[in-house]
Amino acid sequence: MGKHIVVIGAGIAGLSAASYLARNGYQVTVLEKHSLSGGLCTSWKRGGYTVDYCIHWLMGSRKGTEFYSMWQELGAFTNADGSTVEIINFDQFTTIGLSTGDSLCLSSNLEQLRDELLQLAPEDEKEIKKFYRSLKRLGGTLSANPLVRTYAGLIQFATMMSHLKPMEEYAKRFKNPKMREILLWSVPPAWSLVALTLGLSQQPLKSAGYPIGGSLNLSKNIERKAAQLGVTFRFNSPVEKIVVSEGKAVGVQLFGGETITSDYVVSAADGYTTLYSMLGGQYIGSTYQEAYEQYLLFPSTVMVALGIKKELHQYVHSSTPYFEQPIVLADGTIHNSFNLNIYAFDPTLAPAGCTLVTVLFNTWEWESWETLANERPQEYEAEKKRIAEEVINRLEAVLGPLNSLIDMVDVSTPHSVIRYTGNYKGSFEGFAPTKASLSKRLPKTLEGLSQFAMIGQWTTPGGGLPTAAKDGRDIARFICKQDGKRFSGKD
Repeated sequence: MGKHIVVIGAGIAGLSAASYLARNGYQVTVLEKHSLSGGLCTSWKRGGYTVDYCIHWLMGSRKGTEFYSMWQELGAFTNADGSTVEIINFDQFTTIGLSTGDSLCLSSNLEQLRDELLQLAPEDEKEIKKFYRSLKRLGGTLSANPLVRTYAGLIQFATMMSHLKPMEEYAKRFKNPKMREILLWSVPPAWSLVALTLGLSQQPLKSAGYPIGGSLNLSKNIERKAAQLGVTFRFNSPVEKIVVSEGKAVGVQLFGGETITSDYVVSAADGYTTLYSMLGGQYIGSTYQEAYEQYLLFPSTVMVALGIKKELHQYVHSSTPYFEQPIVLADGTIHNSFNLNIYAFDPTLAPAGCTLVTVLFNTWEWESWETLANERPQEYEAEKKRIAEEVINRLEAVLGPLNSLIDMVDVSTPHSVIRYTGNYKGSFEGFAPTKASLSKRLPKTLEGLSQFAMIGQWTTPGGGLPTAAKDGRDIARFICKQDGKRFSGKD
């Protein structure tokens, strides 16, 4: 029997690490505080509907593109019945409603997108064409020629580096106020331009599609493959602390007192909890201290999910309608728009003839929701009901009368995220993609502590499922190298 490795957290990074470690001869136990795998890559059942929280597009969904072989190795695209996950690619990335009453479709066809932007802002022709060319370079290539792929990869990397500039700075290049509004709607001012362009650039290659079945189905596919490889999963098993002896991680202690010994510990759990709680703040180091004190975070969300007793195929799948009368949340944030997702394209999420619809509000005011839920639970439930009613009223301007068609209502908040995943401040992807965070690498190992590693969203600023899965693969390779073993990604 090989060395025993404990992996904390069954999100995508933890699942990936466990899968790759198992196929390289290690005995692996995954400890997850929740009853399900996936972390924030999740879904849940409500009234006959499957409410999907995470995936809108997934990089690596097309054969021959970066990350595809990794998803295949992990079993992400193989369903429980042995069928292949169907991938849906959209003709448009999203549609943005503007304060002027206009709207703009961000087409998945870059030439069409360029022409639409030129029609909107002819005075910005030079910058729009530069934007278009950079998207083409950032997209990479599908060529099977290794020399072509290498060259395209270098160009892609150089373009990505040039897109680290803050969106606020980049938007100033454009004269047209509508262009500036589009850019600053898409990404918060301090975030890097790449937060918009990376996903948009993959659309023409059809390499960032949506996997039918949604987020939890993808997570369960990876979990099932890992279990087949011999990984042991223990759910409802929250870790209280990482046991350290003579500068080495030698196991973990669960809440309740049970101790599980191991030869190595990999934490794919929330980074703040790992450093400040499980390790008692003893191994933080200056790099992580700076990150938690200075880096911006991805927001948390308030999400309203609706079951609609109607097929809504005629509507675009993703949009941000603008409303003159804002919605004010209990946390004090004011929203003139929200992210609207109409899942008519995924029949697995709703009963026949019905459609799942979700509305997302971003918020960084997580503490208000925690206080409301924990100290005034009746007000918390009333606020969730009020928000749902507000959303339904606004949606009627988009979808027509809805009251007689509402079949299910569910509302999640930052409190829900913290309760089920433990994510620091309810953030859904860790450190935000800013020039500061993307320009400095966070360590996977900690000074003064051996036989331990951290992976996942809180060690890889910018977030994303592919980077989380790659973190798992990379840490397995690292541990194999430490042990003098040849790493393999195959079964």
